[in-house]
Amino acid sequence: MKSVEPYLSVYEYTGRASSFNGIGKEVNDAAQRDNIKVVWRDLPIEVQRDNYKQVATYPKSFLDKHFGNDPAPQAYMIDQIYQKLLELENKFNILIYKLDKQPIHVDADDDELPF
Repeated sequence: MKSVEPYLSVYEYTGRASSFNGIGKEVNDAAQRDNIKVVWRDLPIEVQRDNYKQVATYPKSFLDKHFGNDPAPQAYMIDQIYQKLLELENKFNILIYKLDKQPIHVDADDDELPF
C-alpha cells in the first residue's frame, strides 16, 4: 500500500501568515522552479475574501527541504556515525584480544610517566 504524502500550506507548516512577509511567494517560486506539484485547497468560507478564496499547499517533504528541516541529511549523518562506531568497536575488540594473549608486565622502576 502506497502512503500518501501530506500537503500543507505555508501557514500550516510554519504557523505564521506568509502572504504579508513574502514567504508564500518565495515558496511558490521555489516549487515552480523545482517542478513541485502545487495543490490548491478552498479556504473555509468564514476566512475567504474576494481575492483570497484558496490556499496553495505543498508536499511536506518539499517544505522540509525548503525550510532546512530535511530529515534525510540527519539520517545520513546517523548512518555515518553508526558505521564509525562499528569500526571503533571492531578495533577495540582486536585490542582486547591482543591484550588477553600477551600479559603486560609493568615494573614500578620503569615508569616512563612524567608525573
